[in-house]
Amino acid sequence: MLSVISYKTISSSPDLFFSLHRLRYQEFVDRQHYAVKTIDGMEYDEFDNAFAATHLVYSEDGKHVLGCSRLFPVEGRCMLSEHFFTLVDDPLIYTLPRTWEGTRFCIDSALPPDKRLQILRHIAVGYLEYALSEGIDRIIGLMPTLILRSVFERNGITLRRLGVPHQIGEHSKIQAACIDVSIEQYARACEKTGIYSPLGMLRPPREGRNLA
Repeated sequence: MLSVISYKTISSSPDLFFSLHRLRYQEFVDRQHYAVKTIDGMEYDEFDNAFAATHLVYSEDGKHVLGCSRLFPVEGRCMLSEHFFTLVDDPLIYTLPRTWEGTRFCIDSALPPDKRLQILRHIAVGYLEYALSEGIDRIIGLMPTLILRSVFERNGITLRRLGVPHQIGEHSKIQAACIDVSIEQYARACEKTGIYSPLGMLRPPREGRNLA
């Protein structure tokens, strides 16, 4: 199931909190050789602020995280603006209220493809459900262009590109994009994936549009 880890829930879900950082180490450091901060087999960075960062985590036993992503309120600073500023044509997007950034999206690569797809879809729909519940207007981030399509667009979520693709490291096409959050986006993603309210924060949309 998909759940939210934030400063409000860390104390009641310590296993999930530490497991998500171990999964990030496995997928970003061990597998992709990211040059990032680590401690005791866990990966972290300056945006893992315990009071601001929110994590969406998928777990089947409540202890081991199989997939996760981090959401962070921009408020003038974020990974895109500080480390990948060339990917965004118009920096004004960083000043818009109710803008959050999605980063550190990963799924356990040891899982079979059908399980990975299931988890991917839960997290993608969870982005929209959490954003709607918290009054977030848009989520920005960067990914390889192929992954942007497979994670979001193939699951009914429309993206707005923020700049042209760039080569970064071993990836030939990394691109920044924005999800404009709306009830319509959420309803379309639920219908496309067959996953409704994975976080249990909203009622499932009826007739593809309404939340009531």
